[in-house]
Amino acid sequence: GDEAGTEGTLAGPGIGAAVGAGLGYLVGGGQGAGIGAAVGAAVGGTSGYVYADQVAKRHEMLKGKEQDVNARIAFAEAVNSDTRQYNQRLQQQVAELEPKIASLEARVKTQQVTRQELDRQKQALAQRIDDANKQLVAGQNELQELKNFRARQSSSSPKLDAQISALEANLVEMRSHTTSLASQSSRI
Repeated sequence: GDEAGTEGTLAGPGIGAAVGAGLGYLVGGGQGAGIGAAVGAAVGGTSGYVYADQVAKRHEMLKGKEQDVNARIAFAEAVNSDTRQYNQRLQQQVAELEPKIASLEARVKTQQVTRQELDRQKQALAQRIDDANKQLVAGQNELQELKNFRARQSSSSPKLDAQISALEANLVEMRSHTTSLASQSSRI
């Protein structure tokens, strides 16, 4: 829990700065890189920090109530909410990157881009994909913990089952957005 929050806090701004600098350079050259890095650090800091930190906070609400079904249901609802918010941010990032990737593809075709610039862009996207994959793993770990808890219960809990199903669907969406990022990377 806490380790994921720390990793997200530290990785988010760096990844955001790298992606922002690369995309800023695409749009505005050297000056755009500086602006892109600043904006990217802010955006990356928000997305990386918020999801990992929120999930860590959700574990705090379980302390002392680990075996309480209602506490687990509330936990699962909160994690689902966090995952939906992260998915919205990830979807927005994919959408915002699309025209920039298309522009870069066009510049490659007309040989208006250096290999070094392409490598920077690919590296920035690789870092973003790595972060998204880490968030996906964190979500999958939470799902597995909920399933394990559910398996130990002697009575049925339709509410918990519904939250587990919702988290499964949210993680499918997160995987899809992560795959979209990887697809964008393969185009450059």
